[in-house]
Amino acid sequence: MKILFNDIIQYSDAPDSLKTAALADYYAFTPNGNGYREAVINLDKEYKIDAIGLGNTNGINFNIKFDDTIELDFLFDGNGLYTLDKPVTASKIIISTDATYLGRFGAGIGCDLPTAVAKEPSYKSTSEPRKTLSGQVVIGAGGYEYRTISLDVKYKVTQEIINEFEAGKKYIGKGYPFFIDLTVESYKLSYKRLYADERQQRSVTWQSGILKFLYSRRFEFEECF
Repeated sequence: MKILFNDIIQYSDAPDSLKTAALADYYAFTPNGNGYREAVINLDKEYKIDAIGLGNTNGINFNIKFDDTIELDFLFDGNGLYTLDKPVTASKIIISTDATYLGRFGAGIGCDLPTAVAKEPSYKSTSEPRKTLSGQVVIGAGGYEYRTISLDVKYKVTQEIINEFEAGKKYIGKGYPFFIDLTVESYKLSYKRLYADERQQRSVTWQSGILKFLYSRRFEFEECF
């Protein structure tokens, strides 16, 4: 999997609605006159970028321009992380899209964490139905359905990855969900991307039993909206 630990959009002049953790707090794009809508984001400095995160939109086509020079196109197929063909360095990002709104936009380095063969995907619900004395089910009011997945990373966490984690720990510690790319794992899953928090992300422990700077960890993600 690839995961965005340090979302550099948090250090930009992007609208607050594009930076909040809740995808329901969406940003309404401004029409640019050619049938598409756009948003311009200025970062606080130049950053290396090799992945972007998209969450909660009614559009499909996204054109991302970096520093008015490099242009890349993405087709939205689910909330999560989208990997660039090659990294770019930029301090300005222009989003052009056929969407009218977007819940959250992220960018930065997608940390590559190969996972063990064993996968534990689950489907859950927060609804609370009850059964009457006569055996009839009374449907619970409200609630939502979501996905969870447990993945093991065995001695693949390098110093560079931990550096990325530490750079983004301010927002990780606040409970901000992660943009995740599960394309490599999708041969055993029904989806390729996920927007999810991690059950222990506010108290992270890395495990190592070898002499090299390589760590392991079991990640338990719960889908967020």
